Amino acid sequence: NIDNQIVLHCSTCGSSFFDKGIIDHISPVSARKLAEDAQGNYVLGQQKTCPKDHSPLTAPPDTHNPSPKALLLTCPTCEGIFIYPDDLLKYKHISPKKAVFSPITRLLPAPKTLFLLSTFAVLSLAVLLNINTISRNYSGTTRANDIISSVTTTSDDNKRYVFLYFKTVTPFATSIKFNDKTTHSTSIKQISIEPKTIHQLTTTNLDLTHDIYYRIILSEQGQKDIVSEEQKLVIK
Repeated sequence: NIDNQIVLHCSTCGSSFFDKGIIDHISPVSARKLAEDAQGNYVLGQQKTCPKDHSPLTAPPDTHNPSPKALLLTCPTCEGIFIYPDDLLKYKHISPKKAVFSPITRLLPAPKTLFLLSTFAVLSLAVLLNINTISRNYSGTTRANDIISSVTTTSDDNKRYVFLYFKTVTPFATSIKFNDKTTHSTSIKQISIEPKTIHQLTTTNLDLTHDIYYRIILSEQGQKDIVSEEQKLVIK
């Protein structure tokens, strides 16, 4: 309870969360006490969320920030404000003391700097992952052979059905195209509708006395299908 207002405060990193409008009712003296109540062990690389409904907190446009030099994170639902200790001082126009933290903790980057660096790291990782996804389609059959483990096919003694099983190194939706070269007919069957790494299919619609070949089709949303090379269906 600060200045008769309820404030959520972390004494580890010194950050505080204020309900809508409460930050403007906190005195400069109380704001300094909150900012200085920090051990300097900052949490890295975490998306800040509202302590009430866990909505992701975002920085408002400068036009909606009374003090653009201070980084504020707001909740889109309750309009509460999350603020780091050094930004709280800037928001309240308070000059920080020269020795708020110990010499050891002063060597650590400011919380806002850590937030910006972690955000940049997340964005960079997203770009790298996107580039990696694009490069995955450079060669259809070569890539499929790298992704698909050896395919296992079994049947009963009377060859009334065929059971097919394989794994992929990353999750894919999968289907299979059968080519019956005895009757010169083809058919496609869905294996995994949702992206998975373990894929299995049981079908009774094949005449296992025929000369049958197959191709496995790997599908990923927004990407071109990857098709394996044609292989003869051999019951093991």
